Amino acid sequence: MAPRTSSWPVWSGILSTDKNIKSADDWIEARRKEDGADKLWRIHDGLYDLEEWIHKHPGGPQWLEITKGTDITELFESHHINGKAATAVMHKFYVRQAESPRKSPFTFKTDGFYSVLKSRVAKKLSYVDSKSYHVKSMLVVDIYYLLALAMCVVVTQTQNFFLAPIGGTFLALGTVASHNFTHLKDNWRMYYVQLVLLSVREWRISHVLSHHIYTNTVQDLEMSLLYPFIHWFPTTDKPITVRLFPYLTPIIYPFIIPGQLVIRTFKFNNDKADLLMFVIPAILMFCGQMTIISVIIAWLIIVLTSSFMFTFIGFSASHHFPDNFHDGDYVNDEYIDWGIHQCKTSVERNEPINNIFVTIATFGDHTLHHLFPALDHSLIPLLKETFEDTCKEFDLDITPKSCTAIMHGQFKQLSRITPNNPKNIGTNI
Repeated sequence: MAPRTSSWPVWSGILSTDKNIKSADDWIEARRKEDGADKLWRIHDGLYDLEEWIHKHPGGPQWLEITKGTDITELFESHHINGKAATAVMHKFYVRQAESPRKSPFTFKTDGFYSVLKSRVAKKLSYVDSKSYHVKSMLVVDIYYLLALAMCVVVTQTQNFFLAPIGGTFLALGTVASHNFTHLKDNWRMYYVQLVLLSVREWRISHVLSHHIYTNTVQDLEMSLLYPFIHWFPTTDKPITVRLFPYLTPIIYPFIIPGQLVIRTFKFNNDKADLLMFVIPAILMFCGQMTIISVIIAWLIIVLTSSFMFTFIGFSASHHFPDNFHDGDYVNDEYIDWGIHQCKTSVERNEPINNIFVTIATFGDHTLHHLFPALDHSLIPLLKETFEDTCKEFDLDITPKSCTAIMHGQFKQLSRITPNNPKNIGTNI
């Protein structure tokens, strides 16, 4: 499981690194116990009662329903590029100051990297018609899922199991693409991920609230949930199978997403959206002449293939290059700027093809996506020049690496047990 010690003392020994954290709901409950929000919503050191705002929230009610009783500082800052407008609304719901200091070490100083970058991005986007760009990402994700479902029809019509992995691959690419919509305001396309057995609600907790906010730290649920099969932290307690045979870890990839379904089923955390997982077996059953046994076999092949592909793409995207920060590595004072932390936990990928059909389905432009997760992915390329200029101004090295280097890097990180020192890995801070 995740180490009890952290690069930041404030996170050493806290509840959310406890071995009892086995699911997204366990993690969010731990946050409610630790964050000092007193059943309200905490932003910086202020407590707010957003109960009457839940169903008026422009991003949809689910975000506020899930986060009640927690510290949402990082979420608030990164999801509201126009900070003045959001802050003006928040003043109406202010209750009092929190009684305890924040558990998170991250800051958003006005002259810091992230605040400066965000103000420049806000200005850049004020001249952009975002709706016209949003149509592009909608088209991409719809096409991938149509291809996946069409391939399911072909499988059942031909009764050829060898075509099922192709359907699973399209489903995985569509799921990566639809991940974009799970970050946005509540919308029906976010439920695409349910077809591959993921849960929108659980994904929003484990990925958006945990991984995106506390990337590569002990608070990042995606770092610890797969222990002992996957262990990313540079610690000496790595299981020998991970440390000595990292290239064998993909063996578990096909079972990761189905495993999450099993866990939430046994914890009785299923909801009505889980019924969408039966869309594919229904197509296999009613669009051809396959037997029930054949339908189950084809469905398993599609699901296991999509889980493998989705996991492989995710682990190879950006975060687990050995030079990236992983909790347990040494930090200095500059790391507490939340934006700098995001840059230090991601490596820029040298995109072989600059096309939205590729980037949105392979977690491309990943650092910028982490910095501005609530932006539709189609808008991210517009920010690259601003991002690069601001990084240069703050002396941040964002030299891109090749896709193959990053892909192999994840296995080197699995073997790494020695903490990195920023001065020894070629950074400028």
